[in-house]
Amino acid sequence: MTAAVPSARERGLQFLRDGAFSDSVEFLLQAVVEDPSDVNSYLYLGLAYAQQGDFDKCVEILEQAADLAPTSAKVHYNLGVAYHKAHRLTQAKDEYLRALGLDPTYAVAKAALDIVPTAPSGGPAQPIELTDAQPPPSEPGPGPDVNAPQQ
Repeated sequence: MTAAVPSARERGLQFLRDGAFSDSVEFLLQAVVEDPSDVNSYLYLGLAYAQQGDFDKCVEILEQAADLAPTSAKVHYNLGVAYHKAHRLTQAKDEYLRALGLDPTYAVAKAALDIVPTAPSGGPAQPIELTDAQPPPSEPGPGPDVNAPQQ
């Protein structure tokens, strides 16, 4: 029996893990074309653009993710991080507040919100998280976290 061919998202994610960001973008763009409703592909694609230093493109992609998942605190947090890294601090603050409105216990959004008013232009921003909320048990997971330690 032959092994299954990895999906465009899986290949893009592997390139992202390997630090091959241009290749990652190529496959993740393909993934969002193949399944434009896959929020996690947009999150990974946004991260790939961020890793290339293209925060404007990262914002554009994560805005699309927010359109797809308007009630996801994690998506709004990630969009806030993208705005933060793009030096759009008012919009970053708005997205952190939106994330907290959706999930008042979201500690990382609270911590990010706390540093926005004092962060100088180009100041530190929180790392973009890669996965959305855990799927129901009947659905496959969104894939491993790129930042997770490899075994």
